[in-house]
Amino acid sequence: MYKFVWRHVGHPGWWIQHLALALCLTCLPPIVGASQSADLESLLDKIQLAYERTSALTADFDQVATLTSLNRQQTSSGQVYIEKPHAIRWEYAKPEAQTILYDGTTLRIYTPKRRQLLQSSIDEQNRTNVALLFLAGVGKLRDSFEVRVLTSPESQLAYLLLMPRSSQAGFTELHIAVNLQNYFVEKLLIHDSIGNLTEIRLASLKTHAALPAKTFDLVLPPDTEILTPTDFTGRK
Repeated sequence: MYKFVWRHVGHPGWWIQHLALALCLTCLPPIVGASQSADLESLLDKIQLAYERTSALTADFDQVATLTSLNRQQTSSGQVYIEKPHAIRWEYAKPEAQTILYDGTTLRIYTPKRRQLLQSSIDEQNRTNVALLFLAGVGKLRDSFEVRVLTSPESQLAYLLLMPRSSQAGFTELHIAVNLQNYFVEKLLIHDSIGNLTEIRLASLKTHAALPAKTFDLVLPPDTEILTPTDFTGRK
């Protein structure tokens, strides 16, 4: 499995750069019975249909990352832009400006304060590693994940546990909370392999027929330092 070794733990986009999503639970989810299984199948159909019918979407996000290795918590916020088939842009505004772009083949992370661009190619085999790809209507929930129903503390949301079927997925478990009115994901809980916990909340979600082409452009200053994984590993 391909992993970035140049991840800067602690800046707003660390979890996407690692391309690993996971959530380790303190207890196992309940066993899904026959009626629950039927309800789950119906719910998955509605979620899948909602995203397949959506060409593009935008949302505000708030993210809380608990960095256990550093014994600190970090809060960040910004906007996310998603357009089929593979365009994803995370625009962090606080606490530090940062742009994360994915176009289906290349992942780029630009930090203006550092005047630094980190980028790497993502091939077809490793595409399942990219965070939130199913939100773009690309991933198939049933094909990509084993899904279990979790007890929901909120009547308007359904909580699901997603476990990737592929051993090369780059993460082990992911929680999502789905709005039962529009069947879009509103919350995600992520726990990486070294114990860091991330919560993402999406708000003001809007669907669009298309987004302006410039949405996914990245204009870099002439003195931008461009780095790739080989700059850190020494491998060519």
